[in-house]
Amino acid sequence: MSAAGKDDGLECWLEGKQALAAGDAALARELLAEACALLPAHGAAHHLLGKVEALLGRPAEAEALQRRSQALDEAIGWNSFALAELLEQRGAWAEAGEAYNQALEQLPQESWIGAKANACRQRGLLGGEDLREGLGPMAYRFWVDQLEPPLPSDLEPLHRRWQVLMAGESGSGPLPAQGWLVLLGAGCVLRPRALQGLECWLQNAVQPPAPDLLSVDEDRLDAAGQRYDPWFKPEQLAESSWSTPWLSSCSAWRCSWLREQELGWPPVDAEQRQAWLWLALARRPQHRHVPQVLVHRRATAAEPLSRAVQARLLQEHLQAQGEAVTAVHPHPQRPEGFVITWAVPAPLRCSLIVPTRDRADLLETCITSLTASTAGSALAVEWIVVDNGSREPALAALLQRWQERLGERLRVLRDEGPFNWSVLNNRAAQTSQAELLLFLNNDVEASSSGWLEAMAAQAMRPAVGCVGAVLLYPSGRLQHAGVVVGLHGGADHAYRHLPPGHGVHRGRSSHLSDWGAVTGACLMVRRALFERAGGFDPALPVEFNDVDFCLRLGHLGYRHVVDPRAELIHHESQSRDAIGSSTAQAALERMRGRWGPRLASTTPWWPATCSAAHADGRPLELDRVVPVG
Repeated sequence: MSAAGKDDGLECWLEGKQALAAGDAALARELLAEACALLPAHGAAHHLLGKVEALLGRPAEAEALQRRSQALDEAIGWNSFALAELLEQRGAWAEAGEAYNQALEQLPQESWIGAKANACRQRGLLGGEDLREGLGPMAYRFWVDQLEPPLPSDLEPLHRRWQVLMAGESGSGPLPAQGWLVLLGAGCVLRPRALQGLECWLQNAVQPPAPDLLSVDEDRLDAAGQRYDPWFKPEQLAESSWSTPWLSSCSAWRCSWLREQELGWPPVDAEQRQAWLWLALARRPQHRHVPQVLVHRRATAAEPLSRAVQARLLQEHLQAQGEAVTAVHPHPQRPEGFVITWAVPAPLRCSLIVPTRDRADLLETCITSLTASTAGSALAVEWIVVDNGSREPALAALLQRWQERLGERLRVLRDEGPFNWSVLNNRAAQTSQAELLLFLNNDVEASSSGWLEAMAAQAMRPAVGCVGAVLLYPSGRLQHAGVVVGLHGGADHAYRHLPPGHGVHRGRSSHLSDWGAVTGACLMVRRALFERAGGFDPALPVEFNDVDFCLRLGHLGYRHVVDPRAELIHHESQSRDAIGSSTAQAALERMRGRWGPRLASTTPWWPATCSAAHADGRPLELDRVVPVG
């Protein structure tokens, strides 16, 4: 090649590089193609041309060019990275992971590329599924085949007496004085060696007093006998066990307890047996959950009891327990679940408390949408806005406009001190005379009605402490559906970033459920309880103040629930920098000093089968093999 040809090639490469930076892909392609023709051994030119071909929607040509660039000059590193992205797009996970690793070798300062390599390794193992989207069928199949903890050998003798009753079967004569009675639902079969598993768990995991009732994890069997759709369950939680009754497939009862309660054998008739189950639960047996998949439900099995009858029996049970339930309906999308409606006491007042600093745009959306969504509500609603040192004229104008519109239903408190979420909300709560307090972030938005009544009905139940809502990111993904205390060694939102219609834990975020805490971005509580607990801790100005408050009420015996009928949008952290927070570490240390043992375990709110390092509900064994978050 002449010197002039080389110079021309370099000039084309530089001009093509400039055209690409300017966004002119067509010109960049023309110039870089000429550069590659003039400089066939120029790795960078082939790399850039490959990037252009990818931009123009020609992935095969782009991949060939990146491979050529990699062969010419592997030290570039970004050519290996670009190749990995192309391989990832077409699902060549193992090869993509290898290319990312090659890129990392040349670009060690770009340590984040390692996470990309691990993510590809994960998806390769799991048939292309991404655990961050929830546990899919391929990932579950991998867990079953490779990682599921084994049950004891079938040669292990059974030392306890176990009697198994299928649906439609009953015993004869008096109940045995000792041993266990296992009840299976229609179409349900025990996993091989399940009884050995139960006995081993009783021997090794149970501390006195002995349980009266055992529940287990379950899954389904397809027509070919393959396992899918696991249901990993937490310990028994009242609201969760109502909205998704989890004893319908399998329950194990201590015979001596059944005799003490004079319950007798469970009836053969399906409706009577379901009523028997609710009656037994009303006697408050000591319950423990065995965190193992021990029962399978055949997908083709027909339910012997209609969903409407099941709903009626559940409603009768709850009303017999003193719950002010007005209706129970089968969940419209979830075959295992029920929608439970409680009465809203009237008259009832609720203070909506919103701290804010500037950001009139956020507060405008918040007040406008929530006011519209609560128009005609049976609750008397008032707003208490705490203006924490705002300087924007737009915020002052907004508050004046809304005060003119709402009159006495909007009060504005001024506070010029440093931002302290706990202090601001405590001060506002002290000025309220309402029965209910609803603490809200200024970046919360309502998109439908009925949410306030759903929360109020829960908050007025004597056993309930704090009530939360399902909060969605603007993208539609889950931001909050309940807080798992103990997740990540602190606390985190269950199912964060999953789509609302996910099937993890049988779609638990779609059902009324108990949690260790709820987020302060939307937290309702009775004013009397707020005062009894002493309000929020001023020593927690930003993070963990909501979790700490919920734990204090929990220590007093109150439960915290999220009702999915209360669904709002949360533009999370738009009014503050959560990632760059200077207070987070100090708050975590204070929480560990106060609640150390409580933060060390996700029990009872999270299934023991599932990882405490991820909010997506994956089995914990997957952490060792696919540690990507």
